[in-house]
Amino acid sequence: MLPNRNNQVRVRANFDGEVEVLVTLGERIHAGQALVVIEGDKEIERLASRNPGAVTEILVRTGEDVRQGALLVVVQEIPDEN
Repeated sequence: MLPNRNNQVRVRANFDGEVEVLVTLGERIHAGQALVVIEGDKEIERLASRNPGAVTEILVRTGEDVRQGALLVVVQEIPDEN
């Protein structure tokens, strides 16, 4: 999950499974904060932010089945001012 030129990170599913969304639209997030959890047949993955930012798009709902590669959440990274 690397940012594009506009500092947007597009979070995608790494495998097929059921998704749980842990953030809300517009929410400010911190580095390491869990964004979504995907539960597949044999594994569970927690996808977290690498840097602080804000959630700008949520494209799935909790309980929804997703396919590998599905776009889940978009985050606008905000540069750390420290």
